[in-house]
Formats: sequence, C-alpha cells, structure tokens
Amino acid sequence: MMRTSPGAALLLVALPFLAGCLHAIGTPEEPVIRSLDLRGVKAVKGSDLRSRLATQASGRFAWSEVSRLDPDGLATDRERVVAFYKERGYYRASVEEMEVVPDGEGRVRLVLHIREGNPVRVTRVDVMGLAAAPEARARVGALGLAPGQLFTWAAFDAARAELQAALAETGYATGTVTQAALVNGDAETAEVTYQVEAGPRFRFGAISVLGTAAVPPEKVVAQAERLVKPGEWYDERLLERIRARVFELGAFSSVRVTRGMPDPESGTVPIVVTVREAPLRTVRLGPGLGFDSIRWDAKMQVSWTHRNWLGDLRRLDLQANAGYAWIPNPVNPTRAGTVGKLSAALSQPAVLGRAVDLSTKVELEKNLEQAYGELSATFMVGTPFRLGQHWTFVPSYNLEVHLLRDLVGDVSQSLPELRNCPSEICLLQYLEQRVTWDGRDNPLLTTEGFYASLTVQEGFPLGGQGYRYLRLVPDVRFFEPLGRDTVLATRLRFGALVPFGETGPAPVVALFTAGGAGSMRGYGAERLSPMADQGGTWVPTGGNGVLEGSVEVRQPLGGSLIGALFFDFGNVSDASGNPAEYRSVLSLSLLQPAIGVGVRYRTPVGPFRADLGCRVPTDWRPGVSFSDRFPPVPGDSGHREPIAVLHIALGEAY
Repeated sequence: MMRTSPGAALLLVALPFLAGCLHAIGTPEEPVIRSLDLRGVKAVKGSDLRSRLATQASGRFAWSEVSRLDPDGLATDRERVVAFYKERGYYRASVEEMEVVPDGEGRVRLVLHIREGNPVRVTRVDVMGLAAAPEARARVGALGLAPGQLFTWAAFDAARAELQAALAETGYATGTVTQAALVNGDAETAEVTYQVEAGPRFRFGAISVLGTAAVPPEKVVAQAERLVKPGEWYDERLLERIRARVFELGAFSSVRVTRGMPDPESGTVPIVVTVREAPLRTVRLGPGLGFDSIRWDAKMQVSWTHRNWLGDLRRLDLQANAGYAWIPNPVNPTRAGTVGKLSAALSQPAVLGRAVDLSTKVELEKNLEQAYGELSATFMVGTPFRLGQHWTFVPSYNLEVHLLRDLVGDVSQSLPELRNCPSEICLLQYLEQRVTWDGRDNPLLTTEGFYASLTVQEGFPLGGQGYRYLRLVPDVRFFEPLGRDTVLATRLRFGALVPFGETGPAPVVALFTAGGAGSMRGYGAERLSPMADQGGTWVPTGGNGVLEGSVEVRQPLGGSLIGALFFDFGNVSDASGNPAEYRSVLSLSLLQPAIGVGVRYRTPVGPFRADLGCRVPTDWRPGVSFSDRFPPVPGDSGHREPIAVLHIALGEAY
C-alpha cells in the first residue's frame, strides 16, 4: 500500500485553500479585483498613491483579504487621485479613464489611466511683519520655500512652521503666523504670503513642579535650572531638553514640560514640569542567554534598584548574576566553567553645585576568557557633568585588579603580555577623562546625526605595581538619510596605548583587540588580534594600537524588519613597550576588509540583530590556494581565522 508522508499530506490539505484564494470568484455585480495597475504615474511613487486608494487588489494567499469592485469606491478614488497630486503640486492631474478589464468568471483587472500634467511652481514669496522680530528674522535666514520651487502643501506648511519656530525660539512666545497662497493651475504659478504677528518678546519665568510626592520639588527645579535660568530669553526648544534632563534622574515614569500663560506685564513665561513618580524600589529576576562565534553564556540575573536612597535622588543599583560559559560553544567546548558578577553602583545628581553629579561603582567578577580565567575587582568614582545640550564630560578615577588563573598551556611563560602581571596578578590604576558630543536623533535606532567621543587614560603604578601609560581612543560616527527611508551609517575608531618608561608590553587586560558584533564583523569577538598557539588553542594577545571602521546602509524591509549591507575594515598592532608601536595600524595596506549582510528586528529596547560578515581576499597572485588568499591575523603567527562569522546581538553595531 502506498504511504503519504505527513508533509505531503499537509500540502494536499493546503492546496485547495491556496487555490481557492488564487482563483477567488466574485459575482457579476461585485467581481473580485485581481490586480490594480496605475498607468502614466511618473512624478510620484506608485506605491504611495496606491496606499491612498480605497480600491485595492486582492491578496494572493489564503490569509489575504479578497477585494471586490465597488463603483462608489471607484468614484471616490478618482477624487483621491486628484487630491493626492494637488498636494504635491500637480493641480492639473486627472484620471482619464478607469478601465475595468474582465479576467475570467467573476474576476476583473483594474487599470487607472492618469494624466499628471505640469506642476505648479512658486513665483513669489512674501513674508510680512517679520521685521518686528529681528532676532527671529536672523534665525530663519533663507526660507525653505523659494521662487522656482515646486509648490507642494508640505513645503507650504513647512515654511510656516519655520517662521513659527523662529519666533518661539527667540522669545516671541505668543507670536503667530498665518499663510495664504494664490494658485493658478492653468498658468502653473503660485504666489505665497506669510503674515507674521510677532507680539512682545518674553523671558523665562519661574519654574514650578506638579506631581511629586517622595521627591522634593526643588530637586526637579534644580535640574531644570541647569538648562534655563529665569530672566533668560525664552526658547521653546529648551522645554524638550528640560524634559529629557528630568527624566534621566530615573525617579519618574513620565515627565511633561509645558509653558504656562505668558505674562505681558512682567514679560515672562512660567514653565510647568508635570511628573509621575516611578516606584522607588524595583526588583528584577530572570534568565539570560548570550552567544557569539567564540562564546556561549547561560546566566540567572537579579537586580535591586532604589531611586531615592537616603533622599536627594540618590540612585542605588545592586546587581548579581551567575551562570556557566562555554568557549567556543556547548557542543564542542575547549574551555568551560562557572562565571558570575556582583556589582553596586551609586549615583547622585548635583553633588557639587547644580552642574556636577557623582557616580561610583564597585564590581567583583569571575570570568572566563579564551586564554585564561580570572577573578577581578574594579572600583570607579567619577563626577559626570553636562557642558551643554549635546556635550558630556566624565572624569573618573579607576582601579582594577585581575587575578589570572586556569591559563591555557604555558601562556604565563611564553606571552610577554604577562610579564607585567607578577604572580599572574594584573593591576591597573588610571585616571580617565571621557568627553562626548552626541547629536543623534535616537541612540537606539539612529537615522541621522553625528556622534564623537574621546577617551583618555593616564595609567600609573600603585605600591610599586602597575603600568605607566597614556591611552587615547577617539570614536566618530555619522548618520545620513538617503532618501525617505534609507540610512547611511559610518564609523571610525582609533586606539593608541603609549607606554612611558616600561620595558615590556602593557598587561593583557589593557591592550586592544577587535572583531565581534560591535566591531569588525569579519572576525569573531576579540579574534582580530595578534595570536599565540597555546597547547593547540589560538588565543588573542592584543596590541598597542587599533584602527577600525565601517560603512553600512540600512533599509526598512517592512513591518519591524530592517536590512543592512556593510563594509568593515580593521587592524591591530603588536604589543610592545615601544611608545611608537601603535603607529603600525596607520598603514592602510595592512587593513583587513570584510563585507556582509544583516537583518534587524525592532524591539522597545533596541534592534535584535543578526549579521553575517565575510572577510575579503587580498592576495590574488596566481597559484595561491583559496584559503591563503585571505590575510592571516595581525602579527607574525600566520594563523588564519574562519572566512565568515555570524553575529547575533541586541542593538546596532554602532
């Protein structure tokens, strides 16, 4: 007897449903619309126009909606097409014919024949009354709508918004702008007029707070007055900055900042900050799983947060996690063991005046690296403060003690990077200064803006142990929209460690490596590095310098999905006590390239990302084997890593 596999049986069951959808049949009065074709559409995107119509084509699958022809809907869509084009400057556009073509029993194809005509262009723009507000006039500069441009409703409204914003940002809080346009569709011209009523100029008034209970209102006022001072000229842009600053305190679940009723007699505008307090204490417990090409982790995590510990908006965060790690994976591990971390972080705003905060953190960790295991203790105390809307400056003192253990092979004897770790104890004591300028529109899903940071460390010994060095790490990122949805993202990062009066390289924990989901994606995490063979295991040893960059194009794929194409490059120098060793990464001929493709899924905490990076061959000489066409890792080991690496991560690469 012939048997049918479960998969084949499922297909046989599904075919009638699929066929029924693909060949759905309507009635003579209401036939099914098989397709909708737009003819003559050149000046606009057909998909945009189609999305504005009530009449749509039927879907192709069993779960898709079946659309039926509605004569009343067609008449309405004729008007929608005309309105759609008029918004975009085509006042003479029309639907010449709505052709209904029979396509079998109970089915039709719909063809819209559209004549776009010539667009209307702006011939004159008059702005009346702006002379009464010279500060706003200077802020506007050249208006976005000018003679010769296509007259669209969006540009017409945007120019009014420019004028209105200029008034609100220069003190004219009650200023108004009215707009008018004389459009001659036959002559294809538009004369535009904006009438500005500036009114009096106002200054910031008193700041009041609503909604506080456990948090003293004066603490909120103090944060707001770090950005604005009563008596300064009113600028509506600062309201959003105040909201962001107050929300960053972490004590509120929502913050809203509005202006009160302007007072013409005093010439001031009061500011009202309305907040909703978050729970002061939060406990979180849950599992965690992390994995990449060279390591898997499974952990249980718990945290406790108090957002007003001992008052004054002190925030205390206690966290603990414990679990198990496998290198490179649980199926075929070369190293495995328990891992865990305990940390306590305390922050307090306005500890030194209103501009300076306090941040301190203590951390104990048991970790597993490719070349060694470690027990570490770190301490940090810093005083972050904002220099402006985009500027942040964080000076700090840091102490790190790393006890290396379970070293691979005879790594303690053969690696010079451990010479400055007597008895496998690496100590780092350093001052750090980090200055950041962040002009991105959204740190999680950036579509435009610029980001730059510079981190400087000065290392010095403690009790005769430690390492003297200067460490510089500039990082620059640029994001530019390409058209409506596409984003071009670029990044360049350089790192230099310069020893002072030392005979050997810095401790391995201070050196640079590259590779991974947030680095050069042609390599696994920390695998773009000089390496050493320890008992058959290739371990990264790090270097004094790093140079890496990336160019990435991001494009929405529909829904919450985003696709990406990227080109990465990078190199890491050798480790040495030579102060000039880092300069070797500046040799462009040594940079290793990689290309790749990725997909992201938007989530509330950032995009969930999968990237496949493939290294690019650089040796095209005849007779060279395929694997040898790809460059080895930096240094003189000759070791070559896998050609392609899959990265899974939360958050964008940069």
